[in-house]
Amino acid sequence: MLLLFQLGIAAAQTNGRITYKAFFAKSEATEELKAQNRMRYQERLDEEMMAKLLTYNLDFNQNESLFYLSKSLISEHENQETKKYVTGLFYGYDKIYTNRKKDELIEQLYYGFGTILKLRKASMIQWKLTNETKVISGYKCFKATYTYLQKWRGKEFPWEVVAWYTPDISLPYGPIRYSGLPGLILELSEDNRGFVVDKIEFSKEQVTVEKPSKGEVLTEEEMYKRHKKAKEQLSN
Repeated sequence: MLLLFQLGIAAAQTNGRITYKAFFAKSEATEELKAQNRMRYQERLDEEMMAKLLTYNLDFNQNESLFYLSKSLISEHENQETKKYVTGLFYGYDKIYTNRKKDELIEQLYYGFGTILKLRKASMIQWKLTNETKVISGYKCFKATYTYLQKWRGKEFPWEVVAWYTPDISLPYGPIRYSGLPGLILELSEDNRGFVVDKIEFSKEQVTVEKPSKGEVLTEEEMYKRHKKAKEQLSN
């Protein structure tokens, strides 16, 4: 009977939706900045407030997941340039699809010059597991780390990634492009971007995950050239 109950729980955890809230992993609105430049200090406070008003969904089934912005409560009365910056910083205009079975990672990215599809392998994330733990939303979580290399204009920019996952929910998924841990990621920081779980919903029904298909497939170098050309055209 216990075995059947456990199998039932495992089956129920293969479909559903995880809701995350965004936040800045480290506040840049410091007292030091306040003393140096009050205007910049207020700008940093506004950015941190806006980030907390962004909500994301992670829809998943047994093999796939899709991460995307589901709600923005940032007022239209706020500074629109700041709103655009914060939303873009937290991937609010993008959709990120993962298929662990097929080892697919598809990022649907929106730029001024158009929509592109960035194709990679989901297994590219090589985690370093640790024994460090903390409790998030009542779940015991373990810490895992990774260094993501953002490539742009022939240079590499290392971003420190810290994930807190719980083996109590045996899903290999998480925010943005990060997956493959032995449990669901409840909190993740990438550089200074942070996402923390707000709600966990399991479904008895099969969840259909939308695989992004709209956009032009471009390499990172092609993306840079297209972006540069678009900027030059705007300046003419």
